[in-house]
Amino acid sequence: MAATQLRQWWTASNPHLLLESQSSLLRSLVRHRHRQRSHPSGINWVEFRSKQKSASNANLPTVILAHGFGSGLGFFFKNVDPLLSSGEVSRVLCVDWLGMGGSARPPCRESPIRSVLHSSSSRFSLCNSEFSTAKAVGFFLDPFDEWLHDEARDGEPLWLFGHSLGGYLAGKYVMRVHERSSQVEMPNIEKCVLASPVGFQPLPKVNERMPTSDLPAAMRLVDALWSSNFTPQSLVRMMGSSRGKSSVKKALRGRIPHLNDQSTDLLSDYLYHITVAPASGEYAMNSLLEPYASAQGAGVFAREHIGEGEIAKAIRQNLHRSPLKSILTCFGDHDWMRSGHEASARAEMESISSMGIRSKFDIVSNAGHHLYLDNEPELTRLI
Repeated sequence: MAATQLRQWWTASNPHLLLESQSSLLRSLVRHRHRQRSHPSGINWVEFRSKQKSASNANLPTVILAHGFGSGLGFFFKNVDPLLSSGEVSRVLCVDWLGMGGSARPPCRESPIRSVLHSSSSRFSLCNSEFSTAKAVGFFLDPFDEWLHDEARDGEPLWLFGHSLGGYLAGKYVMRVHERSSQVEMPNIEKCVLASPVGFQPLPKVNERMPTSDLPAAMRLVDALWSSNFTPQSLVRMMGSSRGKSSVKKALRGRIPHLNDQSTDLLSDYLYHITVAPASGEYAMNSLLEPYASAQGAGVFAREHIGEGEIAKAIRQNLHRSPLKSILTCFGDHDWMRSGHEASARAEMESISSMGIRSKFDIVSNAGHHLYLDNEPELTRLI
């Protein structure tokens, strides 16, 4: 209790202020009214409904927006109004993954540990964890599955949109529900959009990887900090409220410079609060993703990739009863994630298309990694 009070005093943040910053952001920048909700699984989410009242709305899809690492549902503030105003969507549900955003922050007892404690094979790995990949995937998808089962209306079409880490988890979720027993009811996900997702490219072969001892000093420092549970969020927590808030705002302006002053102020305040909240889901990143370096360069890879036919193989197991009608993967034209995953993503879309499911790979123009903010109109048309 004392440690929690000290942290909240030092950071000038607590769960109440976090949700207040979320509500202030959404009230100020989204025309449609929202309802903030919480689920017994710990999931924080908000619901937006179309203002257009008609009987046909009952047959329109609900769009689920799932964020990436270090982000939160508030980052979709530019996407809600265009989707609901399109006349093709009845509801938009923005959801925070467990351990991130405004969702519950359960302690991660199996967080990253120093790679020197592992076998000699780990010398090729920048960071290792005792939190297995399967457990890390379940950490996020188990509560998400509970939430979706409870909150989806009977028979309503669902469009699942995931960005970055959220795109990877959305892909894994589609795989999971198709790998289940035929006796288990499948959620009515008709469309899946993977926006700038990590995880399509398979891990490099062992003989292509650069041993950690041969890495530049800066990358070895990253290894030491990450493997010791020192994440970017940890740095902001150490700064305290004044320096922390100014640093977050500066970083946000650098990453998304085209936002106006009001949007930047509201989004940076929200980002600060979700960043300094207790560490939780950020530690599962180590078990999901693995940075590798080679003579050709460095990249971030999923320990369990979703390329090379993996999604297609999972869908094929229950293709006869699958509600999935289409799947889209897209990257920004100057997205840092694009170069490492484009070829694998294109090949995966072709594999899925061969089963009769509409699949497409596309590039969003004038957009970087945060394509949902960089070029919202084009992304909305793609969805």
